[in-house]
Amino acid sequence: MYKKSMWFTILTILVLVGLLSSGCAKETVAPTIEESVTVPSETESAEIVPTEETAPTEETEKSQIVVVIAEDPPSFNATVNASGFDALVMELVMLGLADLDEEGNAYPELAEELPTVENGGVIIDEENGTMDVTWKLRQDIQWSDGVPVTAEDVVFTYDAVVDPEYGFWINGIDYVDGVEKIDDYTAVVHYNAIYPGYLTQFGGYLMAVWPAHYCDAEQGFTQWDCGFQPLSNGPYLLKEWVQNDHLTFERNPNYYEAGKPAIDEIVVKIIPDEAVRKQMLINGDADLDMWTPENVIVELKDYSDVVEVSLSPVDRWVMRIFFNLAAKGTTDPEATPHPIVSDVRVRRAIRMAIDSATISEEFFRGYADLVWTEFFRPPYNVCDIPQPVYDPEAAAALLEEAGWTDQDGDGVRECHGCTTGAEEGYPMEMEFITYSEYGEALDLTQEFIAEKLGEIGFKLSISRVEGTVLWDTSENGGIEQSGNFDIDIWDDGYSGNDPTDFLWGYYYSEAAIPDYGYNYGRYINPQVDELIDQSYTLDDELRKDIFCQMAKILDEDLPELLLFTTVDANAHSTRLQGVR
Repeated sequence: MYKKSMWFTILTILVLVGLLSSGCAKETVAPTIEESVTVPSETESAEIVPTEETAPTEETEKSQIVVVIAEDPPSFNATVNASGFDALVMELVMLGLADLDEEGNAYPELAEELPTVENGGVIIDEENGTMDVTWKLRQDIQWSDGVPVTAEDVVFTYDAVVDPEYGFWINGIDYVDGVEKIDDYTAVVHYNAIYPGYLTQFGGYLMAVWPAHYCDAEQGFTQWDCGFQPLSNGPYLLKEWVQNDHLTFERNPNYYEAGKPAIDEIVVKIIPDEAVRKQMLINGDADLDMWTPENVIVELKDYSDVVEVSLSPVDRWVMRIFFNLAAKGTTDPEATPHPIVSDVRVRRAIRMAIDSATISEEFFRGYADLVWTEFFRPPYNVCDIPQPVYDPEAAAALLEEAGWTDQDGDGVRECHGCTTGAEEGYPMEMEFITYSEYGEALDLTQEFIAEKLGEIGFKLSISRVEGTVLWDTSENGGIEQSGNFDIDIWDDGYSGNDPTDFLWGYYYSEAAIPDYGYNYGRYINPQVDELIDQSYTLDDELRKDIFCQMAKILDEDLPELLLFTTVDANAHSTRLQGVR
């Protein structure tokens, strides 16, 4: 997915860890680009060799790689749009307190070490149910203008996020009472609850720490100029951004890890056409294609001498249908329920009428694994949720029961005794949206689902929009945040190994408030709210029990329809090593 892509998304979201990671290489893993790999110029040997040089000499031709993506990133602030492309460029120039490796485990970035209960970095007040997390920053990291990165920047970032007029909601921010600077390189985050996602709250693939002396707080977190002209403390510096064409990054000569990055220059080219991106890889005109779809992976098998495909070890992205439980264009399902999908029987009928196995095999080339619950990944894949059965006849019968029948014989059902508040004779017609960037597999899936639902009496009009339009803020006319849809389909899932924040963002009642979370369907269930609240604990066995209770409720209420995982892959030139 893009986002939250969202190639959330998200997006990421970011599978270019080999390009962006700063962790040490293991003996069995080729070194990452930041670690020690150099890419030869056209005049050099094709052999890739390690280098210990910290900067290119004047006599050495600069090494360069080209990354191709479908569209411009909205900005360098991935928190706001989470398109995935913004996460890519943000990771090149910005650091967070901690980030995630390819297995979903956190590692320190700006921090000296990860704070834990064991090392004293996390202090829990059992009586009051609160906790303090102390972050000790490295003292050898500076912004590209020479100013050190300090605790002042952490406090500044928090203040910008929670600003009542110009701020922006991020995961778990409601559980933070404040961020306190202890000294130049120590900051304490004060939590009013136990918050298990603390490690990546000011990091991960969507958040970074912003420079207090450079960003203009009066412009606001979502709009400030530094989101478009970033001051770097990461491995690269933004050299040039030509909209709709390319972004050029050059290595940061003062990056805190000696010898990294080893690639002198990265050019990110905007290539909307999937076929053109593929051909550029084959011809050697591009080195990495972000989020390579299933059909392209299959086609590239004939070019394995020049192009490799790296698959993520974790199935994160889940293709899912979002139901808007409020009437299209509104955001209050109680005041204005959706005339069709506000009835759970209709949602269940839709699930029974979709042949996910055929979609996986035919359109996603066998790369999609069927899933039907959020809790399909370790360590929380312990819930006994039965797999839905494909049964279009039972789906049709359920629609009849719900008061949707085709009395005029035109093939489209109408409301005749339905209980959604729709007027008598209201047709079962809806818009079915997806985002255009995914490509052929999702386009065919959308058409296939519309056809299958048409066979049981739905009339769906297909539309496709750019992901940035679908997921933008309500102020900017974002389709989902504004509630301006009936149903849509795209892929998302949680990063790391903790689903708590993801569940809050998508299923908590307060997350249904526009721009406050990602509960686009406006699902309201106090019992689910209570379970999510209880899941904010460091007791993992208790969390498993809570999540299984939640899994059963979500399976019954079906606020979202989970279909299958989608591939998380990058195609890259064989001259690159260590892409993870």
